[in-house]
Amino acid sequence: MENLDQLRQAIDGRLLLGSPLGPFGNVPLGPVATDSREVAGGDLFWAIRGPNYDGADFVAEAFAGGATGAVVNRPVDVPAGCWALVVEDTQDALDQWAAWTRRRFAGTVIAVSGTVGRSTTRQMIHTLLQHRREGTAPPGDETNRRGLPLNLLAIAPTHDYAVLELHGRRKGEIAAMAELCVPRIGVITKIGDSHLAALGDRQGVVESMAELLAALPSDGHAVLVDDPWLHGVADRCAAPITWIGTSVHCDLVAQGIETSGGHVRFRAVSTANPQRHGDFRVPVWGRHHVTSILAAVAVGRLLGLDFDEMADALAGFCPVGMRCEVLEVRGATIINDAYDTNPTSATAAFDLLRECDSPGRRIAVCGDMADLGERAAALHWRMGREAVAIGRAEMVIACGRFARHVVAGARSVGGGSLRAVPCRSVEDALPHLGQAMLPGDVVLLKGSRMMRMERIVAALGQYPRRRSA
Repeated sequence: MENLDQLRQAIDGRLLLGSPLGPFGNVPLGPVATDSREVAGGDLFWAIRGPNYDGADFVAEAFAGGATGAVVNRPVDVPAGCWALVVEDTQDALDQWAAWTRRRFAGTVIAVSGTVGRSTTRQMIHTLLQHRREGTAPPGDETNRRGLPLNLLAIAPTHDYAVLELHGRRKGEIAAMAELCVPRIGVITKIGDSHLAALGDRQGVVESMAELLAALPSDGHAVLVDDPWLHGVADRCAAPITWIGTSVHCDLVAQGIETSGGHVRFRAVSTANPQRHGDFRVPVWGRHHVTSILAAVAVGRLLGLDFDEMADALAGFCPVGMRCEVLEVRGATIINDAYDTNPTSATAAFDLLRECDSPGRRIAVCGDMADLGERAAALHWRMGREAVAIGRAEMVIACGRFARHVVAGARSVGGGSLRAVPCRSVEDALPHLGQAMLPGDVVLLKGSRMMRMERIVAALGQYPRRRSA
């Protein structure tokens, strides 16, 4: 276990003691917590300074909650038996401590990026590898520059691997994260329109993803989906590349894809040696998951797993919450895909809505998509159009700032039977869905994280069950 002396040397902090602790170098460090409300006994509270708060203001609360130490950006009162390290910038210090932890790790770091499918791919890779090795795949809720250091601190020196998500919203962010986590294997799931407000266009998105490719060492490896945008930046990667997809030109190919009953089935074949293949049946909803499955299989092959054991492992895969999570509420099927949304993932979700067999109607509940810049109105109009044209929705409920654009797009292709309702908020949308939903209907929830559309699932139970006509 790391100790206070190692932390002090890594971040060059000034030590404050609440009372003599004896040789401070022997004081062990507990888990790092950045939220004073979630501190447990023995934790190390790291007082991050945000745009609207200063973590140092909550140090007393953290100590009262059981923290034995704190890293702060200014002197604070330290209770008896506790300590604090004062540094100039606590975020920079967190990066330094995470980098120190990474340098001690001799296992394989696998970095997963892409516009859609990062969390599912991360969890599938972990599902495969943990059957033979010991490792970690920290939850991807914080996949940005601030969250990555905390994920690195979750790696134990005894781990054989760590699967980390890299999510760049601006130019240079993925490069900075890759410099911090030093991946040996890089996976890019798919390129689409995301964070256009800062990245500008699809070319800006692929340039951001290419930062991961440029960071890989020549003795590392890249796993890339067969996409023209990625082929255009492949020369920036010094490492060998495994291409995945459905084309015979790929290195790992999915053949005979079938989707039904909440499962995806296909055969994964190595084109270099067609005798090496595996038949996969994975409990996930939607054809678009083939990319994540292939990416995980490609990583598994790189680390010595055979097709049969990977097929057995993925047969027991547990999907990540709010990513194509299928529930039953009041006799209707709810597809909760509300963790986050961009135009590319919305299209995939509408494909899934179309594929769902149901005796009732298809209903799309669409929330705002974030960070689309000047193209936001047009892309929300396209979202509404695709809900009907691709998803075959017979009812579209839109909520948020761009709801009227979603409704306009839906009406552009919807017939006279289409019902399209614009709402200002999720709360305003609830009564429309609650009163309209019937047993046998399929309801898709799709919106960005800021919309918190998962609230709809809990709220639907408040409405009395209607009888179908």
